[in-house]
Amino acid sequence: MNKLTIIILLILVISSCTDINQTENRIAEMENLRTENDSLKKIVAEIKNKYVFDSISMRDIPSYKNSYEVNSNFKGEIVFVGYNNDIQNTNVIIIDSITYNPKKLFNPDTLKLKNGGFHYELKMDSERVYWKAAIQTKHKYGKEYQGILMNAVQAKKN
Repeated sequence: MNKLTIIILLILVISSCTDINQTENRIAEMENLRTENDSLKKIVAEIKNKYVFDSISMRDIPSYKNSYEVNSNFKGEIVFVGYNNDIQNTNVIIIDSITYNPKKLFNPDTLKLKNGGFHYELKMDSERVYWKAAIQTKHKYGKEYQGILMNAVQAKKN
């Protein structure tokens, strides 16, 4: 009987030591997971303060000062353009005017997205043509941007 009691006590002591080791291992694992979770929260917080794009393209924009004459210098600018492929949350709409409260666009014409660019064509029906566009882009992880672009085109004089 004494042998049986000693064996049972030994089994209980050994199994309780194993439980303590498993508990310590789980506590260490939980601390590692907490640390990892905190660092991921920090990364997500940083992303929410940045513009996030699905894709990027490159544009070569020649200078408007170029004379395009023989033996003249030619200048330009290469820019990288980020854009989102989500057509419902990224758009450019050519407009005549806009009002707020409530927001209303007058004579809207939504431009199509093609390789990160919104291509437009306007008729030069006077010496100077003014135009406006409502611009908006959103991404589920980052900041959104919206604004109004106003521009004018002057006819070249001979």
